[in-house]
Parts: sequence; structure tokens; C-alpha cells
Amino acid sequence: MNKFLSLIFCLLLISCAEDSDSNLKNSDLIPDSAEVIFVSPSSNQLEKDLLEHEATFNSGELKELMNEPKDLLKYINSERETILYIHGDSIGSKHTVLIIEKDSTSLMLDSIQNKQVETFNEEDIHYKKVKLENSEFYQRDIANLSIFSKSKHAIVQVKRSNKSNSQEFQKALDASDPKKTSLIYSDNTNVMFFSEMFSEIDLPKKKGNWNVLDLHANESELVYNGISIHTNSEASKNFAPVTDFKHEVARFCPEDFISIVSMSSGLKLQSKDTTANLDFLDKVSDISSIKLKTGNVHIWNAIDTELVKNLLFHDYELSERFREIDIYKGSFAMPELLLNSEVNLSSGYFIVIDHFIIASEEISVLKESIVNFQNSKTLSENPQYVRMMNSLSSESSMLAITNISAAKELGIAKESDFKKGSLAAFQVISEEKYDHLHGIIAEPTEADRLSKGAEQIATITTSQPIAGILQFFRNHETDQMDILVEDTGNQLSLFSNKGSMFWSKQLDSQISGEVHEVDLFKNGNKQLAFSTGFQLEVLDRKGRDVKPFPKKFNDPLTQPLAVFDYDKNRKYRFVLTQNNKVYMLGPKGNSIKGFDFDGTKSTIIKAPKHIRLGNKDYILVQEESGRLQILSRQGSIRVPIANNFNTSENEWYGYKSDFITTQPEGNLIKVNQNGKVNLKSLDLAENNRLVATENHLVYLNENELMINNSSVSLDFGLYTNPQLFQIGRKTYVSITDTQAKKVYVFKDNAELLPGFPVYGTSEVDLANADLDKRLEMIVKGGDNEILLYKL
Repeated sequence: MNKFLSLIFCLLLISCAEDSDSNLKNSDLIPDSAEVIFVSPSSNQLEKDLLEHEATFNSGELKELMNEPKDLLKYINSERETILYIHGDSIGSKHTVLIIEKDSTSLMLDSIQNKQVETFNEEDIHYKKVKLENSEFYQRDIANLSIFSKSKHAIVQVKRSNKSNSQEFQKALDASDPKKTSLIYSDNTNVMFFSEMFSEIDLPKKKGNWNVLDLHANESELVYNGISIHTNSEASKNFAPVTDFKHEVARFCPEDFISIVSMSSGLKLQSKDTTANLDFLDKVSDISSIKLKTGNVHIWNAIDTELVKNLLFHDYELSERFREIDIYKGSFAMPELLLNSEVNLSSGYFIVIDHFIIASEEISVLKESIVNFQNSKTLSENPQYVRMMNSLSSESSMLAITNISAAKELGIAKESDFKKGSLAAFQVISEEKYDHLHGIIAEPTEADRLSKGAEQIATITTSQPIAGILQFFRNHETDQMDILVEDTGNQLSLFSNKGSMFWSKQLDSQISGEVHEVDLFKNGNKQLAFSTGFQLEVLDRKGRDVKPFPKKFNDPLTQPLAVFDYDKNRKYRFVLTQNNKVYMLGPKGNSIKGFDFDGTKSTIIKAPKHIRLGNKDYILVQEESGRLQILSRQGSIRVPIANNFNTSENEWYGYKSDFITTQPEGNLIKVNQNGKVNLKSLDLAENNRLVATENHLVYLNENELMINNSSVSLDFGLYTNPQLFQIGRKTYVSITDTQAKKVYVFKDNAELLPGFPVYGTSEVDLANADLDKRLEMIVKGGDNEILLYKL
């Protein structure tokens, strides 16, 4: 009898327990209301991943909640599956709840000195209040599981739920990687940083979908991969078919963008729940939108460009031609094919590049896009973007990218802990019953920062087309560089490096050769010296004549002005040529005494050239007959040369210990300081180009650019002469393809500088033009356009 009563008592105790099932799964206790759930193989893994992904979850609905689990997890040690979910109560408050498998070592209390544990029983629900150091939380055990939360209400409300009975939720849970921490969330909640980025864009959403993302992190990237489970796969059959494609929108997106959305035209029509324009699918593969600080850009990847252009725009006409690209203005006819429903493109501008139709409400935005495209200063050239896209699929139904810093500055995104320049991308690959999801947040690395390279920082417009001179000129008042330019009307103008005009001066004729920077008064104040058809001019930096100049001549000057400063002591010689005569004037405009040169027997075909080899000075005078005269400072023959030879249009240079130039026949001519001539065949084309300094030899042979002993294969084109710049201890080589309108700048080891080629149509000038350490470059753009680049 006593044994029987004891058995009845034990059964009563068991029936009063919270749950007699000792084999509950963690997911059995996730409430139906939970819309954000983390599943991790261990508590330590969850703590590590939440810390690594802290910046991502430090926004949206999770922003105020993620400190709770971090505080709990530092006291918990479980090597088994750990679940964290967000609990919402009846009054709208939200808290996080942690579920682990119960173990004697789960809660680490032994090493903690300041601790307090209280036990409570409310309506047969047993729980503890735990105070550890500065933390306070609640713990409750149900069968084989332990539950932790900062909220007593959340702990009390925990019970076995029916959530695991939801097929979509269970599919998402089963799809998570058991070796990684996974985030499971519903489309009904805003949990991802990406959602804030694109809240202003009409992205297609299927409310109620369950999504799972596995979390991964490395040194500079946070990666998310998973799927989205459709709640009703039959619904997609009523929409347009969706095709994955390779996104090319980054080719036209400037690096300082705010956000990009690019999606297949079928997915776009799904988002509108319409089949009105299904015939459009055969003509456009994808639609994109770029949000910039200055406006919006809309792009259609057309299969039939002409047909799509006429479908999108009615009554369009040519507005203007910019950098050889036609810009049209017209009425936009299909607003349902814009990704941003708030944009009014009823009257807009568009261009066509390749098979893309690119439109904007503002013509200035399109011009900005053209400039960046031609300069290759677009997102597709950004190494950070390239690295980020290598972590995503090459094709997808939708791609969304955000420049986190730019979005935050404009208030589109909330505060974040990401580095300046971080990019976020989210990708969808659409299937009938589910979507593949891929997300990544990439912070810039030091290598990314250093590889930015050349960037256009200013455009200066002249009143008339540029012709001839375009070069830097030292401003002794600011210790920076101003910009000197000559136009087709023979107007010489000086601009600041910010684009402000200082002065403009009318010349008698076009400048011959270059403008020389001199310091006639030896006080650091710079002047400009140059020759025109009949005059030798010297101007101060305010454009005023420096007396006794100009010097006017009755007969034309047949070669550009040469300026000699033998000992770099500012005792200048102005060297002028008239047919077969050479004249040398001093800083006061008088003839130099001691220079006695009787002239040549045939016409002088190049400006006299001063070359110093070692500690010896030589003056080279090339005659039409093929004779080269190498003179001393006094004008007498210093190096006699026995034979004549045919020379190309290249100048003579001092290289190593010889004088060098080339022949049209393709030979390199070397003349040593004793007058011995050596012809070396380089198999050069007739129009070869050569430039040299004492230690550097550069020549262009058709499309092969040789820099010292390194060869660079360029695209076939029409090239300017290569230029050599010695700036500090570094040497640079530049060359411009005037046909393709591309400027290249190389180091002396033939390595192309980052960011090149850039847009340009002329020879360049290179200098440190401002007060920072980076170099600047000027080049002609359009006919009336000076482009200023920072390298």
C-alpha cells in the first residue's frame, strides 16, 4: 500500500513539471511571433560572429537589441546548438532570448566574485534572477533546455510552440549551415542593413517569405549566403519570367555614387504585378538605377537599341554634343519601367553608349557620367568593387549596391561603424520556389586606397578653342602652379589651378614652341619667355611686358625660342633663329658678346639645343643639308663631324655620354664627344618618336612604347610624342592617343600609374601644382576644355 501511494505521489510531481519531454530541440521553444532568429553551432561561435558582424546588426530593428546577447554570452559556455531570437511583448517592447542545451558547465560562475542568484516561482513557472558583476538577467530551465533573457516577461512567456510546424520556416531552418551561425528572418521585419540602404527604391518583395543567411567574415569582408523560401510558389506563375544576367551597370556608375539597383526586366514587371509590357522583355534584358548626390541615372540594357530608344522616348531631338557623344532631349513614355517610382522623367535627357540607353532628369548628370566613363573612373574599375563582386555570383536576377558612407551623409542610411568607403551589395537569384540570396559588405583595404590613382578634379572652359600652349607656370606668390593656355585667336591666358582667370593677353601671332619660365631679376619672381612669328616676348605673372621686351624683328623667326642657362645661375641666353642665322640675346635684350657664330650654309631646321655632358657644354645646330654642328659656348666648332646624315623630326638629346636622335630609316644615331658617328638599327618605323634625358631613353615605334629596357604594347592609334618629366627623384613618361582620346602616364619602369588611362586629347603637363604631395596633370579635353587631374 505504501509503495502504491509513493508511486502516485511521483506521478503527481511529474505531471506538475513544466514539460515532461526531456528531449526538446532548441527550435521547439521559438515562439510564433519571432521574426529574427540566430542559429549557431555553439555559444562561443555565436558570440564571435555577432561581434564580427556587429556593424551590420547595429542598425534597423536590431540596433537597440544587440547589446543584450553580447552581455549574456560572455558568461555562457555551450558547445552545442545555440539559438537567439527577438521576442516582442504585448506593449511593443522587444528583447532577445537565448536558448541552449542544459549542461552543468553552461553558466560560468566559479570565477566570478560578485554574484547573486534568486529563485522565483510564479504560477508553477520556476526561474532565476542572476546578478553577475554589472550584469543582470533571468534564467529558466525547461526539460533539457536553458533559456536566458534580460526580460522576465520574455522568460515567463516561453513555451513549446508550433513554429517548427511552419513548412517555410522549417525549410529555412533546414537550409542553414550547421557549421556556421545563420540568421533566419521574415520579410515582415527590417533586420538587414541593406534594407535601409534601398528603402527609397521599389524593390520586389513577397511579404511573409522566410529567409536564411549563413554568416561569414574575413579581414575586410562580411559575407552572407542563403535562400528565401516563397510562401506561395504558384503566385510566381502569374508574373513575367525572370532571367539571370551579368550586371554591367558599374561601367557607368561613378565611384562617388550613393546606391545602385539593377534587376531583370522580368523581375521589374513582377514588382508591378502587371503583364502590360511583357513584349518589352524581348527588347530589354535588364533595368538599372543609379542614385548620385547630383541626381539620378536610369539605364536600360537594350537588345535592340534603336527600337527601345523609340519606345522609351517620344519626340526626342539632339540637345548638344558633348565629348563626341550625342545628348538627346525627349518625353519619357514608360514610367513603369523606372526603378524609382518617385522620379519624374516626363521630360529628360538620354545618351546611347554601346547597347545601353542612359537617361537622367538633368543634362549635367549625364555629362558627369560621360566624363567618368571616358576617364575609366567608374565603379567597375574600383579594385574594392572587383574584389567584392568576386564573392558574389557572376549572374543574378537583381543586384543592389550601396556606398555606405555616401548614404549615411545624406541621411538615407543611419549611423554605422563601417570604415569610410565601405560598400554593401545584396544579390538575388530568382527560382520558382525560392531565391538564392548573397550579400557582402566590403571595407576598403590599404591596397584599395593606394590604387585609386588619377582623378579629374576640375574642368576649365576657355572662350575660344585651345591651340598650342597648355602648361603649368610657377606662381611665386602662392608657391603653387597656375595654368597657361593659348587659344586659336592667339589669346594667351593665365588661370589659377582652381579655374579663376588672372589675365588674358592678345598676341601678334601663335606662340612657337614652348613658354620658358625664367627669373630675370634673380629674386624668385617668375617671368614667361616665348617667341611668336616676329617677336621675342617676356611677360611677368600679371601679363605685363617686362622692359625692354618685346623685341620685334622685321624678318620672321623660323625656329622656336631656346633659352640657355649654362650654369643654372639665371644668366639666361635667349637664342633666336632666322633661316641660317643664330642670335643670342641677354636678359636685357642685348646681343651676347663672345658668341661668334657665322651661321650655316643651309637652313637650320631645329631650334639650337644646349646639352651638357659631364662638365662640358655643347650647342647643337642641325642643318637641312644633314650637317650637324656641335659648337662651344663661344660659337666655334667644338666637335667636328666628318659626314652628314638624314635625321627624323626628333630633337637631339644627351644620353649617357653621347648625342642621340633617330633617322626616318629606323636607325638610332649616336655621336660621341669626339665626333664619331654610330648608326644602330632599331627597326623603327619612319614616324618614330624619341625623347631622352641623361639616364632615360624612351621611343615609340608604331604601337610599341619602349621605356629604357621595358616594352609596353599600346592599342593602335594616333599618338603624340612621348614626354619625360623629372619631378624630384622620380621620372614619369606620358603619351596620348588622340584618336581614342586616352592619356597614359608610366613610371620609368614602364608601370602604368593607377587610374590611367584617362580622357584627354593633347600632350600633357605634369607637376605638383598645389600644396599637397600628390601630382597634378593638365590636358586638353574638348576644344574649349582644360582638364585638371590629381594623380
